[in-house]
Amino acid sequence: MRIPVGFDILRQTLALRHYRLYVLGNITSNLGMWTQRVAMGWLTWELTHSTTWLGINAMCEAGPALLIGIFAGTVIDRVDQFRLLRLAQSWSLIFSGALAILTLTKVIDIWMLQGLMIMRGVVIAFYRPARMTVIYGLVGREFLPSALALNSMIFNTSRFLGPAIGGAIIASAGTGWSFVFAFLLFTVMTFALHNIRRAGLSLEPVATTRRSIWHETGEGLRYILQHDGIRTQLTLLVVTSVVAKPVTDLLPGFAGEVFQRGSTGLALLLSLHGAGAMAGAVWMTSRASLIGLTRITLANILLMGLALLLFVSTGNFWIASPLVSLVGFAFIVQSISNQTLIQSAIDPALRGRVMSIYGIVSQGVPSLGTLAMGAIAAHWGLRLPIAVGAALCIALWGWGWRLRIPLAGALEREARPAAAD
Repeated sequence: MRIPVGFDILRQTLALRHYRLYVLGNITSNLGMWTQRVAMGWLTWELTHSTTWLGINAMCEAGPALLIGIFAGTVIDRVDQFRLLRLAQSWSLIFSGALAILTLTKVIDIWMLQGLMIMRGVVIAFYRPARMTVIYGLVGREFLPSALALNSMIFNTSRFLGPAIGGAIIASAGTGWSFVFAFLLFTVMTFALHNIRRAGLSLEPVATTRRSIWHETGEGLRYILQHDGIRTQLTLLVVTSVVAKPVTDLLPGFAGEVFQRGSTGLALLLSLHGAGAMAGAVWMTSRASLIGLTRITLANILLMGLALLLFVSTGNFWIASPLVSLVGFAFIVQSISNQTLIQSAIDPALRGRVMSIYGIVSQGVPSLGTLAMGAIAAHWGLRLPIAVGAALCIALWGWGWRLRIPLAGALEREARPAAAD
């Protein structure tokens, strides 16, 4: 039986020893992250029994990443990227160990937890873009689509397994032991990063000149604005992150208020959404080339808009359920295609700065969209904001489709160097 070209490329990607080590660390690190996230939420509830504190602590973790993330990319471009990633990973390990010890000894209070989460937020500001940046250095341009698709598969699988594991440990042994489990998982990533370094791989800074951090950050922003392909792809990501991705966070409202299915219905909707995302990631691993990714990005924005429009148009739970799966499929395919094209087109000297902006958009913007859609839904119901978002996705597809040929020309080729000042 003949192996599809894309899966053969994936096999070749995993044959790279340093990348294989990274995948092992990435699997355990993502499981640890989601296990720890559930435990932190439950610990906050145990300490305060306050939904307000749940929101405050979430902002303590996300806030620093949004505030300093734009400068984190400049630092990444200035230093050895693996050294920075290893340092950030070490701090994550210290954070988990501190949580475990303080919780098991019953010393921790909400203020300690808040301080630790602010520290973790600062680490995340550097850790996330550094991880996205080093993938290109690990596999190169040829294997990048398969590597990013596999990364998405790992993330989405962990997103569902991690909370289940964390919840089971909390129920059987207590919150502190969830932090111990996360600590042990993070040690695997730490070990993997150190062994990648020993394998002789080096991702040294590309830039040779040094100016002020303000100047170099501005240089990265100018590069994004001047690069037709990257600017357009980030615009597509901003819009879909605001008007489409928040539907996942609003599914509890649909399950309880619109379809009257309660927690069982919510579990099914989330499972189908996750299954669609997994299917999209698996399909993307079968692709062996950058050619055609621009059209795939745009086609899945259209699919996302149409699926959302049909989803809010029906009151039948069994018709709506598979549509949620289509939304998950379309968003993941669009997201992987989007990042692959951007990563492939970046001038290496500016990779950290561009990917830090990408991280802010992909990680921070959806929360703003959820906030806005939730406020609208509180006054006009859940269907209206999602319907408007779906219509904007379709309009966005129409705008992007007109630009598809020059957009493909700017992205589906070698990276373009930064313009000189």
